[in-house]
Amino acid sequence: MRLLPERTTIIDPRSQVMFEGVNLATADDATMRKIRGDRIAMIFQEPMTSLNPVFTVGWQIEEALKYHKPELDRAGRRARAVEMLRLVEIPEPERRRGEYPHQLSGGMRQRVMIAIALCCEPDILIADEPTTALDVTIQAQILALMDGLKKRLGTAIILITHNLGVVAQVCDRVMVMYAGRVIETGTVFDIFHRPRHPYTRALLDSIPKKGRKEHGGGGKRLPTIEGIVPSLFDLPKGCRFQDRCKFRQDRCVAEEPALEAVGMSALRPDIGGSPAKASDSPVQVRCHFPLPSVPPTTP
Repeated sequence: MRLLPERTTIIDPRSQVMFEGVNLATADDATMRKIRGDRIAMIFQEPMTSLNPVFTVGWQIEEALKYHKPELDRAGRRARAVEMLRLVEIPEPERRRGEYPHQLSGGMRQRVMIAIALCCEPDILIADEPTTALDVTIQAQILALMDGLKKRLGTAIILITHNLGVVAQVCDRVMVMYAGRVIETGTVFDIFHRPRHPYTRALLDSIPKKGRKEHGGGGKRLPTIEGIVPSLFDLPKGCRFQDRCKFRQDRCVAEEPALEAVGMSALRPDIGGSPAKASDSPVQVRCHFPLPSVPPTTP
């Protein structure tokens, strides 16, 4: 999105973020203004700090329309704002259009953020923790709303989250990141049922599981990942997960692994128990010894 000031942003000159033949990492400001908000939009993490408190929610929806949809006059922008509020299931959209962010609940503010992002019908929607600070009921409503809008408008959604439950519920493909690097990619079935990177496996092992008991009737201690994420100012030479990995070997310390294909992805099994079907995309892992090929050492 290129929203941060250039003086505080370091972009590797070799970087490529390609969108319809345009490298967004090196595009000029005029090109980015045409794409940002129109072709690619974003839902930010905290709506109360993202929405401007001194403007009505209707004005903030219409702002994007004024720049990206010049064919709409004032009445057309107003009608589109009301239409978007109705689309995200805000009651009494005509009245809510004239209200300020502090007059809305947390769930309604998040719906307004979705309306702003979708008002120009973008091709890609980036959702950064869209359910943070919302209770479980409202979270489920927001996720269902986003899924429905994705199908209705044909918008691709990039969901950024640390909530594995949300990932399992709404995602098709997953990219797991650690210390600024993609360390594993695959379908939801791949990541949750046959993880190949030690970090992914450790994440899944740390999720509380109902009814898991030690033999003898006592509770089992919840697994954790020991240590802390390395500082981006002092990264290790080899694998960035090496200090916390129970499968570490000499090569992991000496050489950073590349992201390589280790097989083909699998789709979710059909309801009814039929086996998972192969997809046409690979599973990729950044590890010298991806699971289950790692030596069966005990920490």
